[in-house]
Amino acid sequence: MNGNQSATDLTTVLAGDHRELDRLCTELELGQGSPENRKDLADHLIAELVRHSVAEEPYLDGDGDLAEADRLMRQLEGAGPQETRFERLLGGLIRAVRRHVREEGAAAVREIGRTCSPDRQAELGREVLETREAAPTLPHPDLADRVPQADQLWPGPGFVDRARAALRAPASG
Repeated sequence: MNGNQSATDLTTVLAGDHRELDRLCTELELGQGSPENRKDLADHLIAELVRHSVAEEPYLDGDGDLAEADRLMRQLEGAGPQETRFERLLGGLIRAVRRHVREEGAAAVREIGRTCSPDRQAELGREVLETREAAPTLPHPDLADRVPQADQLWPGPGFVDRARAALRAPASG
């Protein structure tokens, strides 16, 4: 395995995601900033979590913390930062993310390490990174003719589905 393989190894990519998700949760838990800034940060957490879940879901059973997080993300995408439910939903999302990072995510990383050769892990890691790079420029098939491309991944109602669809779309090469 060359030095570049370890940098793009899928287990390394997912572990880096876990660190970033944990960092965003900590920043939100500090409770600083205006409600609008907290909403922006919550939207950033949602985007990162969707990116991560698309990469990791083939290695998870689908009934765990990310399923709970998905339900909460969908409720949060329609909640304004001034609404009383916003902080309650955000707290639930943070708890689900923390459980995932601590339990389910660590198990997925171990399973990948156990079942995939180093070369396969490197290949999968590169594929995840390439998909992430391409995702913002891929139009959602249901929106491409109606929504300007720059606005397709803008947070708001349907954000979780649009982000997931963009990450799952085949990269054109």
